[in-house]
Amino acid sequence: MNIEFDGPISTANAKTLGQVIEALLERIQDRDEDLDLSSLSRIRVVDDLPAAEQHFGATPVSDEHLSRIVADEGKLALLFDGGKLWQILSGDGAEIARLIHHLHKECWRVHDALTTLAAPSEAPLAKALAPIVAAMWQEYRINRRSAWSVPADSDLLLNHLAALLQALPDGMQEEITLYFADQDLDGLFAKSLGRIAHLMQAVAHVQGYLDGLGQPLSAISADMHELVSKSFLSPIWTAAAQHLAAGHAIGPGELADIPLRRDVQAAFASFGLQIRESDDGSDVWVDVQPLTKPETLH
Repeated sequence: MNIEFDGPISTANAKTLGQVIEALLERIQDRDEDLDLSSLSRIRVVDDLPAAEQHFGATPVSDEHLSRIVADEGKLALLFDGGKLWQILSGDGAEIARLIHHLHKECWRVHDALTTLAAPSEAPLAKALAPIVAAMWQEYRINRRSAWSVPADSDLLLNHLAALLQALPDGMQEEITLYFADQDLDGLFAKSLGRIAHLMQAVAHVQGYLDGLGQPLSAISADMHELVSKSFLSPIWTAAAQHLAAGHAIGPGELADIPLRRDVQAAFASFGLQIRESDDGSDVWVDVQPLTKPETLH
């Protein structure tokens, strides 16, 4: 593997950083025989990650991050923040465990970049929901395959999912109340689409880990299992779990995507939003019903 270094910190610690990266990659590839990194041209460890992103033609992301996969002349490059990487290696075992898992997931993202997907459906509703479904598959597949390296102290995003279950009903009720005041259907659709996308991505994220670990939610967290079972998410959670597992076995394609689109529609329906194709089949329409809080919310 071609590993490059740029910047005082990265260059000064190049030997150690290079040895660690190579050792971790070897461990990951020995465990995951199906992992294909042939599209990875190089790993570049740099002191200035935003500048490196710009050099490869990628817009730097706003939040602090450890690494970034970027296009590199027909292949992919994995950029690492050398300062953060060195700080992690100077830390405790828990930080090292999180680094292993992070690199493991990045490797599977590189692998998935090789996947040739079938042409998506041109139906308006399918196109509108395609980004949500694609994000769900990415979270599920990567987490399922990288579950063996998940750190012991990871909450598997359960705390985040719990926060969504608590906040989403009130947030959606506010959006629908505003809609009945201003009749801005496009605004309601855009805002609700973002909220539902966030929820469904979190669901797929957690389900990927659970299936990778071979454990039901009840075995991981009885409290979270109870929260989900008593929330609006309960029927969607059960259906999505079945559809993600079945679709993973089938492989990428329309046959795997169709059930997940129904799950997304069901999530909209939980909040009184019936999302469908317009009567003439040329666009997406939302029928809005006054929203009442589910009796078993908390």
